[in-house]
Amino acid sequence: MNLNSYICMFFKKIIFLILIIVVISCNNSISKKNKKIKRDSLISNVVKVNHPIAKLNSKAKKLVEDWDEYQNIDELLKQYQNITTNLALLNAKELSVLSRQLKDSVRIEKLNIPAVKTRLNVLHNETLRLADMETIPSITELEVIEENNNILNAYSALNLKINNIVNQENLNEQVSSFVDEVLELNDSLKRNDSIDTIKTPK
Repeated sequence: MNLNSYICMFFKKIIFLILIIVVISCNNSISKKNKKIKRDSLISNVVKVNHPIAKLNSKAKKLVEDWDEYQNIDELLKQYQNITTNLALLNAKELSVLSRQLKDSVRIEKLNIPAVKTRLNVLHNETLRLADMETIPSITELEVIEENNNILNAYSALNLKINNIVNQENLNEQVSSFVDEVLELNDSLKRNDSIDTIKTPK
């Protein structure tokens, strides 16, 4: 075999390798494009929430009105009741940051208790899971919807606990007031009995 034949065979191998590389690159591009199309297809789909967010009662609202971190996450989570799955993922990082700020900022003495802290931790963990989903190209719409509902349910549990704390406090105040009235009435009756005893002639 002469030199020209070797050169010709060498170039054929080079061209063959280039063709293989081009084909592999095209397949990767198509795969990435399909994944992007799958993610972009979530844009038109609206997350259907199974349960609305539990609302605070009037006294509970008064209790948290100066809790800025609560107000911030409340505003964002209202949007998560009716949101596209794509937007839910795009805002997931911000939501996880707000939930962390919320759990680290309990300045209200009545709420600085283990039962509330537990609910704050659950909420934060759920928002972190949604933020993680944003980095997974193959995530499904159903998984996003389910995690969205988990977050809203965790937030509802927090609100219900705050309501219960306020309601329990109101009940305690009512019971205390009733006991005070009974004791006062009892003292009044004793005083009247004493006066009657003094006035009664022997």
